[in-house]
Amino acid sequence: MATSSHLDIDLHLKEIKHLFVAPELNPFEDKRLQLSGAEEAANILRTKKEIAEKIRLNLFLPPDEFNSDLQAKTVVALSIYCDFKAQENQRQLDIGKAEGWRAVMIGLIFSTICLLMISALYLIGPTSETILVIFVGFFTILIWMAIWSPAEMFLYGLQPYRRELKAYNALKNAEIVIREESFA
Repeated sequence: MATSSHLDIDLHLKEIKHLFVAPELNPFEDKRLQLSGAEEAANILRTKKEIAEKIRLNLFLPPDEFNSDLQAKTVVALSIYCDFKAQENQRQLDIGKAEGWRAVMIGLIFSTICLLMISALYLIGPTSETILVIFVGFFTILIWMAIWSPAEMFLYGLQPYRRELKAYNALKNAEIVIREESFA
């Protein structure tokens, strides 16, 4: 089904609108999607470590769904849909980066305050070594907590948006082949 440069995605649809709108849930039907076709295709692409250079989207439709300009309309509609989803993910990526940088600044300020308090404890002079160890441990945990959220945001939080952006950009350029569904 897939090589490093080519991927076929088969979607069995009752109506062409189900490429973009999820069909009504019916667990008794075989070969039918429970998501919109485009979402199903994007999910398939998201699971790939590397997205193939050439993607073919095979749409299987009942005979009564065919008309003369279906191919052209579907290509345009998929392009518009993928552009919208890519823009939506780019916005979420930008929002995540902005929130991450705000969290970095807050974390740095908070960490600086904690380090100043630890330094002040040392400068105050003679205190019990046990109390000093407890306070240093407490402030170390607070510093760790302050920098964990921004680190997690940049390391893991933005990856899903990047992956989805890549999936929709690849899907936009997919070759679309519309075929008649065979009910055997």
